[in-house]
Amino acid sequence: MNLDWNDLQHFVTLVEQETLTAAAEALGVQHSTVSRRIAQLEGALGVRLFDRIGKRYLLTENGTRIHAQAQELAKDILTLQRLARGAGDRQARVVVSAPPLVLRELLPARQLAAFAELEPHIRLVLQGEARISDLHARQADIALRLVRPEQNDLVARRLCTLRFGFYASSGYLRQARETHRFLLIPADARQGRWARQIIGSDTPALECNDFLLIKQCLTEGMGVGLLPEFFVRPEDPLVPVGVHAATPEVLEEDLYLVMHEDVRRSPAVRAVADFLVQALLEDASPRS
Repeated sequence: MNLDWNDLQHFVTLVEQETLTAAAEALGVQHSTVSRRIAQLEGALGVRLFDRIGKRYLLTENGTRIHAQAQELAKDILTLQRLARGAGDRQARVVVSAPPLVLRELLPARQLAAFAELEPHIRLVLQGEARISDLHARQADIALRLVRPEQNDLVARRLCTLRFGFYASSGYLRQARETHRFLLIPADARQGRWARQIIGSDTPALECNDFLLIKQCLTEGMGVGLLPEFFVRPEDPLVPVGVHAATPEVLEEDLYLVMHEDVRRSPAVRAVADFLVQALLEDASPRS
């Protein structure tokens, strides 16, 4: 049996994308190349890997078993590529993925400037994104997450605890009303689900995945909204609100620094990780 790694790479990508056109676009090749690679792999293995339904390629039973092993091989190849890239690059590129608000509010520009002076050989790439980056596929070298990963090959360090609560403007609270207008992030986020448990059957007047816009609307007196505590400064015209109690309800979430276990051996990645630990431990508390 003479297997070609490139055939396996095309196979894994086609499973993820389901169509030749999408797989070819992801790989940067012609769709005929993907088809040829799959045919070569099926010939080498002596099994049919896909059922072709219209334009979609769906795994057969044998294909499902082989795909599980091919994914593990893909991770191993990516590991080799990471190590080779780290050994060969004179200027190391380190990608950090984090929620946009964490990057914007908890990583001051002065600290980033100081790091650039201290480590001029490191090219730091900051990706502000709400979704969880795939560390296995090297979409990022380091991720900052509010969820502790369960995968055994990911290393997580708890950095700090972030607190979330309800806030409103003093002007809004002075207005007599029977029920509140609530401004919440979507329910697919843990903070959004927690907020909905607190408010009960009340329907939010506004749903938004951007805490900055929610804060601006609260400042204008639109209602009661959920915000991270570190995002509310003393000069802001906002005060904590207890929805169903005299004491405001608070959600505490741990922030984790996460790396794949093989990249933490890179001196550049370790330097960035140490910088993030120091910066976030200093700046996760409310600012005065």
